[in-house]
Amino acid sequence: MASTSMTLGPHWEGFIKSEIEAGRYATASEVVRAGLRELEERSAKLEALRDHLATGHAEALRGAYVDTSAEDIITRAKTRATGSGQ
Repeated sequence: MASTSMTLGPHWEGFIKSEIEAGRYATASEVVRAGLRELEERSAKLEALRDHLATGHAEALRGAYVDTSAEDIITRAKTRATGSGQ
């Protein structure tokens, strides 16, 4: 695997050091990889949310939506949460 060198600055160097000292990670590379995995997961979730929003917006523009109130939505959510909507 190729090695990459970067300057993180005192804040991130201190954070990495504290993560290692706390025993959560063995090396700085592990800390950076964990951070990158979190960023990748967050980016994927944001992209999925954007896709869903775009789909919903397109459907609304075509008139494919349900006319309802916030109260109805809350009532349905509470019913589902209590399990009585089955």
